Amino acid sequence: MRSLLLPLLLAAHACSAIEVIRLPGAEDLHEPFSIAFDAKGDAYGVEFQPANRVFRLHDGRIEYVSGVKWDSRGKAPNPPAPAKPLDFAPAVYNGMHDVAIAPNGSIYLADSFQHRIVRLDPKTHVATPFAGTGKSGFGGDGGPAEQAQFNITMCSTLSPDGSFMTVADIGNHRVRRIDLKTRIVTTLAGNGKRGLPKDGDDALNAPMGDVRATCVAKDGTVYALLRGGNALVAVKDGKLEVVVNKSGQAGPATDGPAAEANMRGPKYVTMDAKGNVLILDTENHCLRLFDPVKRTIRTIVGDGKKGSAVGTDWSSTQLNRPHGARIGPDGRLYVCDTENNRLLVGPAP
Repeated sequence: MRSLLLPLLLAAHACSAIEVIRLPGAEDLHEPFSIAFDAKGDAYGVEFQPANRVFRLHDGRIEYVSGVKWDSRGKAPNPPAPAKPLDFAPAVYNGMHDVAIAPNGSIYLADSFQHRIVRLDPKTHVATPFAGTGKSGFGGDGGPAEQAQFNITMCSTLSPDGSFMTVADIGNHRVRRIDLKTRIVTTLAGNGKRGLPKDGDDALNAPMGDVRATCVAKDGTVYALLRGGNALVAVKDGKLEVVVNKSGQAGPATDGPAAEANMRGPKYVTMDAKGNVLILDTENHCLRLFDPVKRTIRTIVGDGKKGSAVGTDWSSTQLNRPHGARIGPDGRLYVCDTENNRLLVGPAP
């Protein structure tokens, strides 16, 4: 049974250091993919198909604030034309993968299968198109975001100072950048071809096959996760370096030197407060930590096996194809345990 009720799960593990978040009055979650926190400490999250909704964790409760639930056959109720450049309410999303929140409170959603980024007003939750025409393609560099074309906007991540957004444009095998002040789009990395880059490659002339997610370090390094290449790539000063899994081979999660470590279908990255990169190694059913100083990697959540057990610590807690994680304002680690249809919270590594 893919849908699990959060209150019942919490009751079963009330004494555990790892908790399934209890949200009184909530519906059961459907494939939570990503969450982000605003300045008030509220979390916003997105559900993947068929739910296609945005939820908020507020005052100990979950609220659905945007999106119309699709039916079990994957049918949307009167979806708007994807390229419609007007406000739309209620919003109809298709396969959201990510959410990001800017310092001014603006909420950005990667509306992936409609090839765009959508902005939610933090007060009214009215949705407006922010980037992308809604039609798949590649174009618009040097121009305004709303006129640019993307091909499946997997993830949209903000820089630490909130001045720009990076977009994992997976269908175009590129990392795109949007200046939030000017809304101008540029390409940071990728030549549009599949494949794994080589260390020292020029960022704009190298393959970035299946770039699935990005995050940005305080020193300006952009980390790009290549799903098909099972690798993490660092983009800095126009050059590329494969920092996790230089071979690109899929394999089980093992600890040790990051360059030699395998991954299997990784799906998401985020930074922790110490400058480490947290990697959702999705098909290995675990969360891993890459230390960019020591150049090592270790598993911090999960045992590498698909499961639903909640243990007394992260190592004894199992995941089922996790797709998102975030360090909350309370300093704890939140994990979107996607195919267990739940959110987990526990101590940060």
